[in-house]
Amino acid sequence: MIRVLLVFLIMGCAAVARAQDCYYYWVHQCIEVVDASQRQLQQYVLISPAVNYLQADEGQQCSEAVTLRQSPIATELLARFNQAASKISACQTPITELPARIYDKPHQATWHYNRSRKSNPRKTVIPLADLPVL
Repeated sequence: MIRVLLVFLIMGCAAVARAQDCYYYWVHQCIEVVDASQRQLQQYVLISPAVNYLQADEGQQCSEAVTLRQSPIATELLARFNQAASKISACQTPITELPARIYDKPHQATWHYNRSRKSNPRKTVIPLADLPVL
């Protein structure tokens, strides 16, 4: 009886361990050359309002899970980013592909996200609200 319980306990823990926590956000940047002789650039960063969470199915990698779940909302996502980009002179070319930045550790996702959101005089950050969630 105890062996059966141990087997079920081990199988239950293994199933939980196979499901993977995923953290993702979307970001796109446009670069404007202000003065080429001085190497002065202006960067515009369009970014999700926060890091999002997704739990991948058993045996599925984060990149695969996010890519699969992004497919149905890709058109709406691109439309939102292109709408914001159309208001920026540096973003002349429409965005045709917007891969998510994907991490399997929350501290990595947060660090990269905060780094992307950090503005300075030559970097303008534009957070996009009401983006679809996977």
